[in-house]
Amino acid sequence: EICGHDIITDPVAARRNIGYLPENAPAYGDMTVEEFLTFIARMRGYSGAEIGERVDRAVNQCFLNTVRHQTIETLSKGYRQRNCMAQAILHDPPILILDEPTDGLDPNQKQVVRDMIKEMAEEKVIIFSTHVLEEVDAVCNRAIIISEGKIVADSNPADLRKRSQSFNM
Repeated sequence: EICGHDIITDPVAARRNIGYLPENAPAYGDMTVEEFLTFIARMRGYSGAEIGERVDRAVNQCFLNTVRHQTIETLSKGYRQRNCMAQAILHDPPILILDEPTDGLDPNQKQVVRDMIKEMAEEKVIIFSTHVLEEVDAVCNRAIIISEGKIVADSNPADLRKRSQSFNM
């Protein structure tokens, strides 16, 4: 179940509660940030003034105001990543799944994305997939280590570091 919706019998309702940011998030490069987010809002079924409200909120949350009217293809990798984060949170889902959200970003952009994740984590469940243990320390309060499809550790990063040197945290 996801937020009370059975993923087998009611998969659409279950998925409505999830925002997803893939590692290499796709976006239409010839659209501006605002056009892309407006398109996503329409695809999610919003209309009228609600589209503008949702786009404005996502733009503000992801610090995209300065690039709002730029085409996505002209953005730095960090801004493209934040644009795709904005599409993942546009519908204000209670659960976010983020796959390597800081991969390839410069140190300043990494910090911006980390700060965004920490702020959103106050209200949302965030599942954060990474192979970079520095990211675990920077943004996670719980870490689950999976090896060969099995959970081999589940604790906070500091406790895991104390328990085993083999994780090299």
